[in-house]
Amino acid sequence: MHAHLTHSQAPRAVAVDPTHDDMHPGRGVVTIPTHDDIAKRAYDIYVERGRKQGQCEQNWHQAELELRTDDHRP
Repeated sequence: MHAHLTHSQAPRAVAVDPTHDDMHPGRGVVTIPTHDDIAKRAYDIYVERGRKQGQCEQNWHQAELELRTDDHRP
């Protein structure tokens, strides 16, 4: 089970130097999803995958990746 983190509910944005962002050239801001954002997306993934037990961590990591890389837009 994941520990509850204590930080703001609002997503944080961090400015980065786009010349050092080899994976996403030209991007100047990276959005850092909140714990609640990740939890909600992980639950959606759990439901989408047929509510299969034992995949909590995989769902969490997938949600985190999607939200950090803008692969998923609610």
